[in-house]
Amino acid sequence: MLITKVERQKKNKTRFSIFVDDKYSFSVSEDVYIRFVLHQGQNLTGTERSHIENAEAESSVRRVALRYRSYRPHSKKEILDYLQKKGFDDSHIQLAIIFLDEMKLLNDDEFARMFCRDRLQLKPVGQSSMKHLLYKKGINKPTVEKILSEFYTTESENILAMKEAERKYKRVKSLPLITQKKRIFEHLVRRGYDMSLSRKVTTQLVNQ
Repeated sequence: MLITKVERQKKNKTRFSIFVDDKYSFSVSEDVYIRFVLHQGQNLTGTERSHIENAEAESSVRRVALRYRSYRPHSKKEILDYLQKKGFDDSHIQLAIIFLDEMKLLNDDEFARMFCRDRLQLKPVGQSSMKHLLYKKGINKPTVEKILSEFYTTESENILAMKEAERKYKRVKSLPLITQKKRIFEHLVRRGYDMSLSRKVTTQLVNQ
């Protein structure tokens, strides 16, 4: 296989079209082009072509992972799931994860910390719900416990629960007293506050 022409693509300047025996054969990214020193007049064996194609596949997964990561920080599990849904080969996915890790673009501790901070500012929940949300993001138990201890204390969770109860109370205050209590209590439990705290806050808020 003789490379008869190498041409930078017009619509994507970071890619090169490779012509073999005067016919378009395949395209590669700039990093693969440089890595294999592809040039006109170069003879390619079948093995060399396979190595180039494999390197291009690895590069493609890495580019997709970088683009996805650029939108916002993601947990390692989120990126793995995203790449798997795209149908990439598992071995290439693992290499992309290693690459992101080496570039310090993957840090589940920092992601969990950011996630907790943002969620508590935008739509607060109790510890139980936050723990569940972090587990869904693929954060391991030791990290979850550490991050939760940074954001939740008994006092802070009491304050969060009371604010949530007050918001709910505005929507149910016209209902009978027993219904008010039931609705507020159930709402707090659904929001991840434990039953004893939910009961205490409900009793404090709603007159006996």
